[in-house]
Amino acid sequence: MTARRSVALMLTWAAVVWAFAVMGAGDALFAQLSSDRILNAQKEPQNWLTYSGGYMSQRHSQLTHITTSNAKDLELKWVFQARWLDYYQATPLVVDGIMYTTQGNDVVALDATTGKIFWIYSYTPASDAKFCCGRITRGLAILGDTLFLATVDAHLIAIDAVSGRPIWNRIVAQGSAGYSMTTAPLVIKDKVIVGPAGGEYGIRGFIAAYDAAAGKEAWRFNTVPLPGEPGHDSWGGDGWTHGGGSIWVTGSYDPETNLTF
Repeated sequence: MTARRSVALMLTWAAVVWAFAVMGAGDALFAQLSSDRILNAQKEPQNWLTYSGGYMSQRHSQLTHITTSNAKDLELKWVFQARWLDYYQATPLVVDGIMYTTQGNDVVALDATTGKIFWIYSYTPASDAKFCCGRITRGLAILGDTLFLATVDAHLIAIDAVSGRPIWNRIVAQGSAGYSMTTAPLVIKDKVIVGPAGGEYGIRGFIAAYDAAAGKEAWRFNTVPLPGEPGHDSWGGDGWTHGGGSIWVTGSYDPETNLTF
């Protein structure tokens, strides 16, 4: 690995998502993503509207432009030079010709056709935050014209997708206690769902939902049960206080049963 890490956006399986998003973003951003569009993401194969492509988390693109017969003709279109030397595990979102991705905990808006940078939102985690395995962010969520970033020091931040300015910033858990967030949030209806990593530091895991507009916590489910909750007796002693139960992967959603997984 060289000292300067480039993100060469080659026309691979991931790039299929954005290579043909040619709706002509121009110099303006028009991110207006309804919950219904996310629910029916399979109808918009030119976009990539949520972390796994759709609520079923199959990560399958229905685009047919690239085939076994023409794959040999693929060429580099453009390169985004990331200002980032740590792990790079993000899956970009693409909404109507605009690509939203991360470099560390910074958020970048790009023209998916030309690679032009519209804006960069820079975030500096708290200096006392603990994270075991690098400043990893696996991606973003979007609803309407608002992006959602789960930070490595366990904040959930709403960002204006047009201007790149922060709208609200909520502390989900204490980064100094070993809580961090590395997954892309999951938007369901009007809620943003997140959960912490940090099992290496003895955190007690949970999944929490926040109101997308106001940032107020709507509910919290403990992956390690509290006293009085089903399954608590199986822990014994005070093991439940640092039982782990980290949330490492963005979940899925079944609209018929209204259940997340």
